[in-house]
Amino acid sequence: MNVTNKPITNAAADYRKIVNEYFRLIGAGKFKDGLRFFAPDCKTHNPYIAGSVETLPNAMIAANKDMSAQLSQPEFTVRHLLVDGNIVAAHTQLLNSKSNPEKGGLRQVHLFRFEGDKIVEYWDITQQILSSMPNAGGAF
Repeated sequence: MNVTNKPITNAAADYRKIVNEYFRLIGAGKFKDGLRFFAPDCKTHNPYIAGSVETLPNAMIAANKDMSAQLSQPEFTVRHLLVDGNIVAAHTQLLNSKSNPEKGGLRQVHLFRFEGDKIVEYWDITQQILSSMPNAGGAF
């Protein structure tokens, strides 16, 4: 693969704004509002979610409900956002407790493929952050 220092185009800036707004809605618990950024026939590649992109917010709502009892002060953060052509990669973190980050949480890598101003393909990969992990450098 040939990697170059490409200038940020208007499309890349737009993709960055869309993904940031999508995650802002997710962080605010407005899971279904983010569907407006996805094409109706968007392909999802999460092996744990059956169906179309419409099932994605329902899975998020169910997971949020399950986790709410365990999370004292959750904090969702976008740590990195990279744009390459029509692909956006985001590295996110969900802490179980903002004031006690050592309590663990989740980190994810999300990949979005755009056509025009709509997400047409989506991947997400999740790792659980445990309170005691062998890497002293931590999750981030």
